[in-house]
Amino acid sequence: MAFVMSLPGQTNGVSPFTDPLIEALRISRNALSLAYLVGTISSAALLTFAGRAYDRLGSQTTGAIAATGLGLSLFGLSSLPAISRGLTTAGVDPAIATITSLTAGFFLIRFFGQGLITLVGKTMLFKWYDDKRGQANAVLSIAVPLVFSGAPLVFDGLIRGAGWQGAWMILGLILFPGFAVVSFLVFRDPPKQGTTPTALPGVGRRPGFIPAWLVRLIARTGIRPTREPRRPPVDADLSEVVRSLPFWAFNGVVTLSSMLITGFTFHVVGIFAEAGIGRATALAVFLPSSFVSIAVQSLGSLLSDYVRLKYFAILHAVSLIALLALLPFLGSGPLPYMLVVVAHGVSLALFGINSSVVWPRFYGLTHLGSINGFAGASMAAGSALGPYAFSLSYDLLGRFSALGIVFIPVCAVLVVTGFAANNPNRRFITESS
Repeated sequence: MAFVMSLPGQTNGVSPFTDPLIEALRISRNALSLAYLVGTISSAALLTFAGRAYDRLGSQTTGAIAATGLGLSLFGLSSLPAISRGLTTAGVDPAIATITSLTAGFFLIRFFGQGLITLVGKTMLFKWYDDKRGQANAVLSIAVPLVFSGAPLVFDGLIRGAGWQGAWMILGLILFPGFAVVSFLVFRDPPKQGTTPTALPGVGRRPGFIPAWLVRLIARTGIRPTREPRRPPVDADLSEVVRSLPFWAFNGVVTLSSMLITGFTFHVVGIFAEAGIGRATALAVFLPSSFVSIAVQSLGSLLSDYVRLKYFAILHAVSLIALLALLPFLGSGPLPYMLVVVAHGVSLALFGINSSVVWPRFYGLTHLGSINGFAGASMAAGSALGPYAFSLSYDLLGRFSALGIVFIPVCAVLVVTGFAANNPNRRFITESS
């Protein structure tokens, strides 16, 4: 529920409002992207502190605060023209008044929506399902991609029916008082866990849902169910985590994915338009992509309890290379379109795995809020840069699809780095055997 309620602050929830905002506020697309960038980066700077606050306050209080903040922020965004006029009356330049109020609104919805509500939902879930994180993530992967992929069309319909201001007012009421009350009544943390690694006694067992012949076949590729603990004997704090190479390998790929997928989503209409594809078809790309994402993330999440996670980081970077390489060929026929759908869906699926199950397995539960907060800040910064990077590609190189010239080599570096992203706790397996 928390993931769904974060939608007004996610790029999927903001993108349908971009064209109405450009028209109503009389600003350029580049100015809108810059306001989104500044607002998102500013919100990202606070997420590490928000994660530490979550570790102290818990899911109930933090969830209620996040829902209240997002709801009130949407009320403010729905009043943007009035706020801009008020600032202009006070003597502020009209252009500065508009961009400043828009940037502040983006800051608030990105912090409370993409940042805090998502952090609460993700951290609470994996605290409760310590023993079966992969299976929990598989269940989550069925609902969330469908809702996220359908959000642009639903929000677009809401805008057509109630106007962009009315749409934000309706969503604000759903969050506050609606979801704020629900989160305060429902959200809870599990009892305090000890530091004994919960998976060491059972590591190395073949997963029951995978037949023996398939395990032997997979083993021939070098990818096999591994004797890895579900969390370490001693939980790591944030200062230890940021000195770990595996953290930066995974954080690098999910941050770049956040940047590229956010930029793609934000400019999806323009990206498809330069290939001669209309608005409706562009927005509809997310639905088939969600089916790919559900299938890949469900299977991958189940396997993640048994397979070395570094292979997911490698495949994630490869999927981003495929997505960038395919964009210049979108207008060449149905095959490139379908391949873009697949690459987008796979990258979304692997983002869901790599940003969720890795940190508790590698670094434990005690400081999971601050770790998720730091990683979330990186992802938020990436998502802030994404729309602006695509805009710069269009302004400087004449095409959105030219962005691959810069970022395909970066993805290739992350593929190589992924091979070094081993679980830092594998040394405890030998000691416990």
